[in-house]
Amino acid sequence: MSKIRLFDGHCDTAFMLWQQNQTLLQNTCHVDLVKARAFHAYAQVFAFCSYAGMTDLMPCTQEEYLTIPLSLLREEVERNGDAIGFAANAERIKELNDQGKAAALLSVEGPEVIGCDPERLAQLREQGFCMTTLTWNADNALAGYHSSDRGLTDRGRAFVKAAEENNILIDVSHLSKSSFWDIVDITTNPILASHSNCRAWCDHSRNLTDDQLRAIAETGGTVGLNLYPPFLGENADFDTLQLHLERMLIICGVTHVALGGDLDGCDVLAKGFHDLTGYVGFYEFLKSKGYSDDLLNLIFYDNLYRLF
Repeated sequence: MSKIRLFDGHCDTAFMLWQQNQTLLQNTCHVDLVKARAFHAYAQVFAFCSYAGMTDLMPCTQEEYLTIPLSLLREEVERNGDAIGFAANAERIKELNDQGKAAALLSVEGPEVIGCDPERLAQLREQGFCMTTLTWNADNALAGYHSSDRGLTDRGRAFVKAAEENNILIDVSHLSKSSFWDIVDITTNPILASHSNCRAWCDHSRNLTDDQLRAIAETGGTVGLNLYPPFLGENADFDTLQLHLERMLIICGVTHVALGGDLDGCDVLAKGFHDLTGYVGFYEFLKSKGYSDDLLNLIFYDNLYRLF
């Protein structure tokens, strides 16, 4: 086991376990508990995606994209209670990590799974959820997605307010620029982009402009480095990741940059990554480039931990 503490802000592993009928302990996915042994401490946000617009993906309703993989993840966490537990705040994350266990946090990626209903956020929080986006890859009743010009609807504004009242972080990954700035105008809490990169280095609609990066930091939030090559640039590797990371650090400041690998949410990762354990090599790569232990601890764990 290394001395590296890892807090990753976004994976789609729960869906993959369901789709491929695999276990959380050990599988062929990017994330499992055996791979997690590479880290001294580990916290992972598990996202539950609406897959809005992908009606041929699996024969179920959008809400079942939440309820079925969530039930499966709960069973897997209970079965492996000696190695992992659920957390919804910093105190519980620390308690689990101090016991040598991984901490599993819950996030919604596309509120279609709760009918885009602000009144259901209280129930979501009771279930342990601590983060939500407003869209995935389609416009909905709340906002425009990243390829859209739409801003927040009235319902979207009510959704943001309800999320804040229920201590659920707003994740602006997948949002349109208009919706992003509408949220910045009304938010009173930190926001985060759990898995987005720099538009300046890769002109993809899922990435963030320098002004957006700066605005997230000004709310007290974080930006999470995504490992998906189409959001990084051609022939993406550790050097490409560092390029994005350096820009984030310069624009956001060292206390507002984190990791959000999009593990099990993409079919290919940047060179040097095959799964979760690739973070060990990336950590050592950054250390060889002069990153201090203190800076690496902020990026790899402390900055996300601070939000909870």
